Amino acid sequence: MKRLYSIFVLGAVLLLASCQTRVVSLDKPFERNALELYQKYTFQLNDASIVKMEVLRIDSENVYGKTKDGSQVVIKQSDIREARKLDILSSVAVVLAAVAAVIFVPI
Repeated sequence: MKRLYSIFVLGAVLLLASCQTRVVSLDKPFERNALELYQKYTFQLNDASIVKMEVLRIDSENVYGKTKDGSQVVIKQSDIREARKLDILSSVAVVLAAVAAVIFVPI
């Protein structure tokens, strides 16, 4: 039973970590309306660095935001390789569906 519990917890963590919506990528180029203001995004830049921030403003060249510790960040749109938005509601729904499937579907 303990092994089943640890597998379940690991699966739930993986599901929560993987439920992110990719809004900008190499296949989906950056557009002005691709990002929502005051939402938290994870940006991967062309130099492979990762920046997690809340988007405050977007202009024709830059994306302005602040990180969790309160520092202001300015990222050039041309430097953004990928932008992901964490979708907690769908993550919770996927985890609940997986738990329901494990409980109610006989093996």
